[in-house]
Amino acid sequence: MPGQGNRIDFVTGAPEKYARLVDGLSIVPNQYRDAVGRVSDAVMRQEPGDSWSLQRILAHVVFVTEANDIFIHQMATMTDPVRKEFPMGFEAIDLEPLSADELLQHIEDALGRTVALLSGTPDAAWGRPGYIRGQRRSLKQVVEGHIAHFDEHLTEMRRMLGVPATR
Repeated sequence: MPGQGNRIDFVTGAPEKYARLVDGLSIVPNQYRDAVGRVSDAVMRQEPGDSWSLQRILAHVVFVTEANDIFIHQMATMTDPVRKEFPMGFEAIDLEPLSADELLQHIEDALGRTVALLSGTPDAAWGRPGYIRGQRRSLKQVVEGHIAHFDEHLTEMRRMLGVPATR
């Protein structure tokens, strides 16, 4: 049916056009749990010479997930919010002592909140602006970037574990 991807469910007001992005976020916790959920603590914390440990990458992902959860909520509810500055490649040293399971739970909790919000966000609101490092971004662009960031680190972690790429 032409134009079906641009419709709103008028019973719930939920987006249909951006449902694929919401779905993309909703599968992230299971993807990460499948990748590192059974990896030993020793392997998670092993520091390769040329990159971060799996643990450090996962802690970084938690930090960015929680920061973007707050920012996405601000974008959906405020006028022109600005995401709090943090350096590219921020190392979340305070989160590294947590177990992989605890870090995965943080990701699941933050994305659960984000997905719940976005699941009821009308299509028209996906164009709402916010600012990251002085650059204007729409809610749609922020969510797309968030998914790309998850994919980048998941691919990196799988490579470090010797798991073939799935895409």
